[in-house]
Amino acid sequence: MLERQCTDWQFAREDLKRTPSVSCGWTVEREELDRAKACSLIYSASRKLQLPQITSASACVYLHRFFMRHSLKEYHHYNIAATCLFFACKAEESLRKLENFIPVIVYYASKGNRRAPPGTSEFEKWRTVILRTEVVLLQALCFDMVIDHPHAALIDLATTLHLPQRLTQMAWSFIADCMRLPLCIVHLPKAIACASVVLAAKVSSSEVADAAGRLMVDSVWIEKTGVHKSAVDEIVQWILGFYAREAQARKAAAAAAAASGHGSVADHSHSAGASRTTPTYSPTTPSTASPIPHALPSPSSDLK
Repeated sequence: MLERQCTDWQFAREDLKRTPSVSCGWTVEREELDRAKACSLIYSASRKLQLPQITSASACVYLHRFFMRHSLKEYHHYNIAATCLFFACKAEESLRKLENFIPVIVYYASKGNRRAPPGTSEFEKWRTVILRTEVVLLQALCFDMVIDHPHAALIDLATTLHLPQRLTQMAWSFIADCMRLPLCIVHLPKAIACASVVLAAKVSSSEVADAAGRLMVDSVWIEKTGVHKSAVDEIVQWILGFYAREAQARKAAAAAAAASGHGSVADHSHSAGASRTTPTYSPTTPSTASPIPHALPSPSSDLK
């Protein structure tokens, strides 16, 4: 079986069925939820740290690429989320000191139940995790930090299609949700931007009803961007399906928490249908030895 080039980050959706995590026993749905939870941590921490959206988006892409070479069994998704965001701060020139960065990560990773001011053991654990894992991250990424984001494509679409500001803002929000899924390693940025516009049109209010109706009825604009409509349709169905699975997982988590007598929010990272209650998360100190990354899946014939 031929191996992919180290920096070839374009995959087929079928490749997600044979990631390192799936090889270690994760289901595709369980891995998808774990990745989404990690990206949610990235976005929550980014807002508190007042980071540019491009920084959080880059962190999500790094995370999705990382888990194509390493498994969730080897690395907890919150550890990688923290490391990817800290590295993205450097890559996107929006630096934050660890003294300010770690307490925010700890707060959101523990759902507000832990504090980690500098000098505490919790702070030192996270500091060790981030600094040691950063080396593994760079190796897994093959030091490739170049990312094309769908945000620029959306701005071009908004100009070309004369989209109302409200519709553009909604599409921008959908891009953030798309980044929580491994869409960025399956579909091109322009296709994700088009799908975000379609999603925004689907849920638009009467305020932008005319523009939304035009976009939904006449899909010629998609083909004019050079994107196949089938790719856009797949992205739309993927994100809508994920919303449904995520809602189901939350419902199951709430039911499990109520049954066990815990009032805290349950961590549903282990599967869409079953969950365990983890009101807080604290990392274990990683070993100095780095696991050997898995070979990237071979390219499929239906790469988009």
